[in-house]
Amino acid sequence: MIERRFVAFAVGTAVFIPALLTIDRDGLVPQLAFAAITFTFLFASTYRSRVPRLQILAAILVATLGEMFLSLVWGLYGYKHFLIPLYVPPGHGIFYALAAETAEQDGIRQRERVIVPGVLVAGTLLAVINLIMRGDTWGFLWWAIVLMLIRSSGNRLMLSACFVYTMYLEWVGTAIGNWYWNPYVPFVGLHSANPPAGVGILYILLDMIVVALTVPRTQRKSTKGTEEVGVSESPTNPGAEAVA
Repeated sequence: MIERRFVAFAVGTAVFIPALLTIDRDGLVPQLAFAAITFTFLFASTYRSRVPRLQILAAILVATLGEMFLSLVWGLYGYKHFLIPLYVPPGHGIFYALAAETAEQDGIRQRERVIVPGVLVAGTLLAVINLIMRGDTWGFLWWAIVLMLIRSSGNRLMLSACFVYTMYLEWVGTAIGNWYWNPYVPFVGLHSANPPAGVGILYILLDMIVVALTVPRTQRKSTKGTEEVGVSESPTNPGAEAVA
C-alpha cells in the first residue's frame, strides 16, 4: 500500500521545486520570501509524517554546512542567485523527508528487489555514458562510491531513493540555470559534467550522517537484525538501517 499523503507529497515536490527554481531571483527580500514558502511546503508536507522532526532538522543543518563547504570553500559548484539561496536549507529537508517516506511505503518496499537493481543499472549506464560522451571522470568516481554504499547498506531502498531524487533535482536545477558545476574539480583536477553522474552521493552521505547522529546505534543494530530474519515490517525510524 502506498499512502495518499505520500503520493501528494511526491507529486507536490515534483511540481513545487521546478516552479520555485523558475521564479528564483536576486535580492534579500525575494530570497526571504522563497525561504518562507519552502519552509511552509516542508511543514505542510511532513506534519503527519512518520519521519522524526529531529531527523529533518538534522538534515537541514548538516546539508547547510555541507553547502557552505562544497560551494563556498571547495568551489565544486556555484549558484546564479545569492551565495547560497535561502530556500536551499529547507529544500534539503524536503528531499530528505521524501526519501525517508519512500522507504516507509509498503507498496514500494514490496518491490525493493526490482527497484534497487533497476536504480543500480540505470545509474551505471548514466555514469558510463557521461564518462564517454562528456568526460565525466568525477561523476564516474562518485558513482563507483555510490555503488559500494548502496550495496553495503542495510536500507538500500532509501539510499536508492536518495539517488533518484537527487538526479531529478540536479537535472532540473542545472537545466533552468539556478546552479552550475565547475567543469574541473578544484584541487583534484578531474573533469565534471553539469551535473556529475554520481552527484546522488551527496544526499546518500547526508542520509547516513543524519541517521548516525539521530538514531541510537542499538536501534540500528536491532533493526538490521529484524531485516535479516525476514520480518518485513517498517523500521520505527526511517533510514535506521542506512549505516548499520
